[in-house]
Parts: sequence; C-alpha cells; structure tokens
Amino acid sequence: MSRPSWIGLAVLLGAFAAALFLLRRQPPPSPRLPASTPAPPPPAPPPIAYPTPFSVPVESLPPREALPPGTLRLLVLGDSVASFLGLALRYRQDEAGAFVSVRGVGSCSIFEAKTWIEDGKPVKGTSCAERWALDVAELRPDMTLLVLGGAFLNESACEEAWLASYEARLFELADAMGPSAGRIVLTRVPYPMGAWRRGTVPARVDCYNRMLEGAARKRNWHLLDLMGHVCPTPACRVESDGKPIRPDGLHFDGVGTEETARWVLGELGRFAQGGG
Repeated sequence: MSRPSWIGLAVLLGAFAAALFLLRRQPPPSPRLPASTPAPPPPAPPPIAYPTPFSVPVESLPPREALPPGTLRLLVLGDSVASFLGLALRYRQDEAGAFVSVRGVGSCSIFEAKTWIEDGKPVKGTSCAERWALDVAELRPDMTLLVLGGAFLNESACEEAWLASYEARLFELADAMGPSAGRIVLTRVPYPMGAWRRGTVPARVDCYNRMLEGAARKRNWHLLDLMGHVCPTPACRVESDGKPIRPDGLHFDGVGTEETARWVLGELGRFAQGGG
C-alpha cells in the first residue's frame, strides 16, 4: 500500500475514533437549580358568624342554612302571653340548640277582628291570628307554638257553643297555615295570679284547657303542659330562684322566668325528636 493510502486510512480511523468518543461521552451535568420555596398554605377560612338572639329582630327567623346544623327553628304565635314567653325563650335559645321567632299580638282573640263605632268613628279590634298563615309562609318554621294565655278571660269560656266555635276556629287556622307551620304545638295555659284571678276564672281556665286537650287529640298535635309545670297545684309556683315567674300574675317576664323557658325549650326539643 502506498504511503498516501496509509495516511488516508489513518485519518479515516482517527475520525471514526473521535466520533465514537463523542458518542460515548457522558453529557455534562445540568446546572442545579436553586430549591424552590414552598408555597404558603392558604389562609384559614373565617369562622362562621351565626345569627344570635340579639343580631336579628325578634320577629325574624333565619333560614335553615344560616344556622348551625340541627337547629330547631321555632315560631311562637298567640296573644301577649305568647309575646312575653317567646321573648324568654329567645334569650335561652342557644342552650337548647334552637332559634325562636316571636309574633304574638297583645289584647286579641283568634276570631276575626270585629269593628265597632266609638265616638262616631269605626274602630277595628285586633285578631291574634290575622297573619298566622302569612307568618308561616314567610318563615317556614320547623315548629309553631300556639300560646293563648288570655283566652279564658272570655266569660263564655265554659259554654259548649263557645268552646266548639273556638276549636273549629283553631282547626280552620291550622288548615290555612298548612305544612308551612311545621309541627303545631298547643299550650295548656296556667291559672293566672293576683288581680287576674277573680270570680270563675280558674274554672274557665280548666274548661279552656280541656278543649285544647281534645283539639290536640283530634289533630294529633303535641300539647305543652305549661299549666302542669307552673301550677302543679291551684296555688301555682310564684317564684323561681327567689324571683317572680309572672310579675304581673299573667305574663312570663324577667329573671324568674328563665327556668320556665329552659323547661319549655326542653319539651319542644323532645317533641321535635318524636317524643310524646
């Protein structure tokens, strides 16, 4: 082989070796990137601010989704006794896992309001029940407590005709409220005290309560025995923890009614759970 041929072969082999070296050579390591700083955790959600007894008007009943799960949403309807008792329940509602709306009407009857002439001008009376159907349609409570603590003041409260018409009116009102009222609870009312207890009033209270008992049985409603709790005897319980339960003899008011309010809420909670 001539000298130029050897030189050409050497060059070819050298090029082949160089190419093989380059192919087998490890690539240089990639430069190390600085460690990334972990992202901060997301901020904790703010605590849920549920309505309180004082943050919304006493007539209001927040929707279910705005209250803690399992809260009993209670509407109290009736006369002035309902208004006072309902307010006492509102102040104790957190202890019982409830929220209470109060829409009582003072000095009223469940019958339709009548109009009379006074000093030549028409005067319309008040009906406790005029807005019941509208109230429950607006609030849609889980339970509606009816407290009519002054109905016995009607002198006809032991007459069969009056009792029958009262019961019929209760049923008419309940039908008008319909399912929007939730569970309906009637209240056996206690004897009044002091100046309210005169003449045949105790007998009228008994007649009225017997009618309520019969109405509750006919409609399978729960019956809150406020009479049995406050008046286990005709003398009635006057004080609780040294404070008057009904300072004026009729309306539940002040510190002395706190124990009664707790008892009422406990009974209503039991009814809500299916207790008799």
